[in-house]
Order: sequence, then C-alpha cells, then structure tokens
Amino acid sequence: MKVYYYNEDKWTESGDLWQALSLDARMKRLRAVRENAPYVISFTGAGGKTSLIRRLACEGRERGLKVLVVTTTHMFRPKQYGVLTRSKGDVRRMLQKESIAVVGKEAGELKITFVGTWFYEQICPLADLVLVEADGSRRLPLKVPGVNEPVVPKNSHMVLSVLGLSALDQPAEKLCFRAEQAEEIMRVHGRPDYKDGGQWIVRPGDVACLMQHAYLYPLRVKYPSIPVIPVFNQADEPAQVQTVRGLLDAMGEERGIACGQLRFAPCVELF
Repeated sequence: MKVYYYNEDKWTESGDLWQALSLDARMKRLRAVRENAPYVISFTGAGGKTSLIRRLACEGRERGLKVLVVTTTHMFRPKQYGVLTRSKGDVRRMLQKESIAVVGKEAGELKITFVGTWFYEQICPLADLVLVEADGSRRLPLKVPGVNEPVVPKNSHMVLSVLGLSALDQPAEKLCFRAEQAEEIMRVHGRPDYKDGGQWIVRPGDVACLMQHAYLYPLRVKYPSIPVIPVFNQADEPAQVQTVRGLLDAMGEERGIACGQLRFAPCVELF
C-alpha cells in the first residue's frame, strides 16, 4: 500500500495510513481529555472502505492497540476475528486474544449488520480504536448517499469519505451507486458538458464534485466538530497520484489523502 498526503505543506509518500491521519497525536489529545476513551473513525463513501479498515486495523494492532471493527450498515462476514454473538464477554476475549474483533449480527448472504446502539455503546470501551463501516456501496467505486445515509455513530471522532478512481473514463451508470442522484449533483455543481455525446463518462473533476457535494459538505454541516477527510482510493499509478494531488489542491483540502496499491498490502485478507 502507498499513501500520499500533505505533511507541513510537503506532498509526502508513505506506506502508513496511520501516519497520514496523524492518529498518534489525535489519540493523545483525546486521552488527555477522556482517559481510556477509544478513538472512533467512521468510513463513508465507496471504492475501498473495507480494505482501508483492514489496513488501519492491522496498523493499530502493530502498535499494540485493541481494535474493534463494526458496521452500521452491512459488510461481509469476517473469515476470522468475528464475534457474531451479542456477548460482551466474547468481544472482550477476542480482543484480548487477537487484538482485533469484528462484531456484527448475521444478516444472510454471508453478511453482517449493525449490532444495535445499546450493544455498540457497551463494547466500544473495550477497545482503543473503533473502525466503523458506516456506508454501503454494493462494491462500486462511486456513490451518492441516500436520505438516511451514511450512518455515522454519534461518538465518532473522525469521518473518512472514500471514493475510487477505478471509475475514471468509465460510464457512470455502471460504476456509480445511485447514478441518477449523482447526475442531479452534476447538473447543479458539475461541468456543463458532463454528458457530452449523451453518456456521462467519469472524469477526475467529476469524482471531486461528487466527493464535495455528496459527502464533504453535507457531513461537515452535520458533524461540525470533527474532521471529515477526503480519501481518493485506487490511485495505483503515479499519474493517478498526481491527479489526486491536483484535485486536492483545487478543492483546498490540505488534509486529503491518495491511496493506492491496497491489493498488495499484506492485510488485504485480514478478516
């Protein structure tokens, strides 16, 4: 995995998502106010949320932390580290044994869903880091959320909004979840010729437009006290990394991130 971000105004390459998010400093500030409180990150959008959660869970465990993974929507049933019972003791034992617990309620078709607010609040204090898959995207790289989406827990300290670059130069109707709503955003905020020739072929500025108007702006209004950070995933080639850098500069997003080559990360099959 490669991560690119601005560090003191310098465009920086790293293999460490943790560092790009300044999590050591953020967790230290939280614990100065609330000792032993878990740091909660919610993942929204499309195009790699689960892969990024796996990566961050791996990095947290490497730092000696206990990492709790949950979903407020749906995610695939874990191959390992799963706790699919409503037992606080089972969650505690899994965290003590493996330092990672993926907690959910079985939802059929090899998926799990949210355990409910009461149980979620009971198990959060067992962990140092809580990673929440707070949005569903049907495994597509682009998405516009529905009326009641994303489902971000109220105890979140950070929201990552993810969109995937694999949609570039492809028809939006095939690779965007809720393409009709995305077209509404493009008609109001996007490039005037987005549907030149009768079909919308996704361009880099279109992904930025959806990131801003489907996720960043609405989430920052709803959660004004926490950072909402754009993550452009699937930037696997140097040219794509530079494309993301240009988009972040144009958007004025100093904390934005480009991620690539996640498929080569050793944690890709973590759970």
